[in-house]
Amino acid sequence: MKRSLPTLTLALIASSALATPKDALVYQVSSATASVEPAQALVTYDALPTMQMYEGLYLNNFGRYEPLLATGFTQSKDGKTTTFTLRKGVKFHDGSTMTCADVEYSMRRTFLVGSETSRAAQVRANLLSIPGFTPEVKKTFTFAKLSSLVKCNAAGQLVLTLDRNVPSLLDSITTTYIVPMKALVAGGDWSGTARDFAAFMGKDVSNSTLAQKPIGTGAYQFVARDPSRFVMRGFDGYWGGAPKLKNVIIQKVDSDTARVLALQKGDADIAIVPDRDTLAKLKGVPGVKVYEDLPTQNLTGVILFNQNIKDDKLLPAGQLAENNIPVNFFSDIHVRRAFAALFDTKTYVRDGQKGFAQARNTTLPPNNWAEDKTLRPPAYNLKTAEAELKQAFGGKLWTTGFTVPLETYAGLGISDVIAGIFKQNIEKLNPKFHATISTLELSAANARLLGGKSAFGALTWGGADPDTVLRGLYSSGGILAPATNFKDPKLEEMLDKARDTVGQNARRPLYRTVLRYLNQQTYAFPLPQPLAFAATTSALKGYPEFNNTNLFRVLSK
Repeated sequence: MKRSLPTLTLALIASSALATPKDALVYQVSSATASVEPAQALVTYDALPTMQMYEGLYLNNFGRYEPLLATGFTQSKDGKTTTFTLRKGVKFHDGSTMTCADVEYSMRRTFLVGSETSRAAQVRANLLSIPGFTPEVKKTFTFAKLSSLVKCNAAGQLVLTLDRNVPSLLDSITTTYIVPMKALVAGGDWSGTARDFAAFMGKDVSNSTLAQKPIGTGAYQFVARDPSRFVMRGFDGYWGGAPKLKNVIIQKVDSDTARVLALQKGDADIAIVPDRDTLAKLKGVPGVKVYEDLPTQNLTGVILFNQNIKDDKLLPAGQLAENNIPVNFFSDIHVRRAFAALFDTKTYVRDGQKGFAQARNTTLPPNNWAEDKTLRPPAYNLKTAEAELKQAFGGKLWTTGFTVPLETYAGLGISDVIAGIFKQNIEKLNPKFHATISTLELSAANARLLGGKSAFGALTWGGADPDTVLRGLYSSGGILAPATNFKDPKLEEMLDKARDTVGQNARRPLYRTVLRYLNQQTYAFPLPQPLAFAATTSALKGYPEFNNTNLFRVLSK
């Protein structure tokens, strides 16, 4: 049964001739909200309203972790035990006061429920190293184990005791949302006890009590929804002060043209713009504000080299020929350095990113706290590439020649730009150097990359903590190890030491040592990171800060 929207809301959206009220926000998007269950919500337009209604203990403000429902924390020397001091006087939307028992229940519930594709599953994987509730995991993950992991102490603080130090703890804490225990239990959710523990283990809770009637501590509370709208209003009892925009509608509009027109007419305050060509047409339009160069959070573009390609069409290791490459082609450091020097970043930014991209000097995301800005990344230089290739494979490669396979992805023009740059510069160096280009569907290309069959590949990777990024890219136990097929014991030792050291200040110099080593070895090289773009009404203030936090409460008119 459909719920009817409040009269105020209907009046707001009924007439396309009137601009949105000063105390309201209309955000037009391309997809509907499916579930706002905080343990499940993961995709963009589920996560967006969820973040407005629920809060974690900390907020990720563009890589800076700021206290939210916690006011601070302390950690044991080994980093395994973290004690959070909780904010006082926080109200849930139903009027009840948040207690440590609610926080304890919420964190335990996040560790327990949620399908394998849920937000909760990501938190479990990061904090507990549980990739899924397999029969083996179920034998050891008991209610007693869960209770020992998360509990309140006599002082009303939350104590989290993990089996190991987790460097990206705070990142997971930001999306472990706090919910009212009594309301959930009364609605038939997990009791918080051993009685129904097994029944809720790994349970898909997309249609839970919270999904139907969200109750959180956020600046906005749930009003109503239908297939094309999600409506919220400002929570007057919010501990941080009521937001300036009192009413929010997230509105699904399929047509790109209709969204852009609504923005121009003032019927939308923010509208998802499909591409930079459309954005360019909005520049100078009265009443519209265009943002062309917003930074992106926790993402980095990378070219990865595969040192042991799993393709039987290639030559055996070490064997050279003008019409092929050996499977260990990129195991030679001179080849890797040469290919890094063959990549023309200026052409890539101009042709692939329309001029809007941020230069990178390491494969960490641009705003990462461990970044080392003193490093000089590989630079486009054909003379350097020539010198390196003349040394490759004992000096034989330059004389023998090679043919390297390049792959592009259907529908992704940026991959055509990357392949074109490499082909042009490879074949410019030596008449015996060749590159072939084949086009694959994205799913097939991903399968080849993760199956170790691609010679090298471009991808976007990310993470808030350097351990997440660097271990994923370079460790033989990392998620991308099948795509790179190498093991460097020295690097593994450095990564482990940096991960296991407690505290950012102590870890920062260790990661800079890692980054310098990676810069020398050229196991990968960074691509310039694309900048984000957006369009809003001119009356809307605070969008750059919203870009950092995704919180509507920072916006005003």
